[in-house]
Amino acid sequence: MPFQLTKELKLPEINAILREWKHDCGAEVMHIETDDPENVFAIALRTWPSTSNGVAHVLEHTVLCGSKKYPVKDPFFAMQRRSLNTFLNAFTGSDFTCYPAASQNEKDFYNLFDVYIDAVFSPLLEKTRFQQEGIRLEFEKDKLTYKGIVFNEMKGALNSSHARMGESMLRELFPETIYGINSGGDPKHISKLTHDDLKAFHKEYYVPSRAVYYFYGNFPYQKHLDFLEERLLKEEEKTPPLPYPKRVERFKSPKKLEDFYPAHASENNPTLVSIGWITCPIENQLDSLALACLALILMDTDASLLKKVILKKGLAK
Repeated sequence: MPFQLTKELKLPEINAILREWKHDCGAEVMHIETDDPENVFAIALRTWPSTSNGVAHVLEHTVLCGSKKYPVKDPFFAMQRRSLNTFLNAFTGSDFTCYPAASQNEKDFYNLFDVYIDAVFSPLLEKTRFQQEGIRLEFEKDKLTYKGIVFNEMKGALNSSHARMGESMLRELFPETIYGINSGGDPKHISKLTHDDLKAFHKEYYVPSRAVYYFYGNFPYQKHLDFLEERLLKEEEKTPPLPYPKRVERFKSPKKLEDFYPAHASENNPTLVSIGWITCPIENQLDSLALACLALILMDTDASLLKKVILKKGLAK
C-alpha cells in the first residue's frame, strides 16, 4: 500500500474519528470521519516568502485563473456558478497557502477536487493573469498608476491604522523570520514582484509530495485515498521535506518602537499604543490556549478586566 496509517484517534467531543496517513512520496493525508453530510477537502502547502512582495498571495489568486486540464478563463468563478458546492475559497497565511472546498454531492465533490488539483499543481500562470491579479501599470487621467486585484486588496487591508500597527508589531517581534513579513503583500513591495518570481515560487513550494491533503465528512476515506493515488501521487517521487523556518530569538532587553501612519488633520489625538510579548511556540498547545483565553479575559469586551479600567480612567477611547 502506498499509504501508511500513522495515527487513528477517536474524537468523542464531535463524534468523529481522526486518521492520518503518510504516502510513500512524502505527502500527508488527514481525514475526519463523521456522520456530517457536509464533506470538505483542502490542499495545504507550506509557503515561506522571504519578502513582503506578496508572492504567496498573488500566486494563490493566479493559480485559480486556468490550468492545463481546465484552460478556461476563470475556472474558480465558473465552479461557483455551476457546481453544487457549499464552500469554495483559498487562503494565504504567514507560512501556508490552503485551497478548501465543500460539497454534499459525491460526484460534485470529486469534480471540484479534480479542478483544484489541476489548478494548484498545473496552473498556466500566464503573464496577463499575473498582471490582472497581482500588479500592472495602467494610465489613469494621463498618469501611470499601479493596479492589480491583490495590490488593491492590500491597499484596503492596510488602510486601517490598527492594521498598520499590527504589521509594525509583527515586524519588530519577529525580525528576520517569515512571521515578520507581510505574506499578503505590502503595496510598497508588491510593485517589485515579477512574473519570474511568481513562477519560481510555485516551482519551489507547490510540490504534490510536500502537501497536506485534508478531508472531512461521511464519504468513505478509501475513495479519497484511491482518487489521490490515481489522479496525482502515483507517479510522484519522494521529496525531502522543507527545512523549517528560523525561529525568533528572544530579546536581551525590551524594545521600543515609534512608527507613523497617515492621519486626517481633523482626527483628535490619533496616537495608538501597543505592547507585545514573544511567548511560546505554536506547538505548545496548552500554553497557546491559556494565553488566548487570558487575552480574551483582559481585553475582549468593554467589560473585560483590563479594558474596563482603561476606559473608566479615560486613558484611551
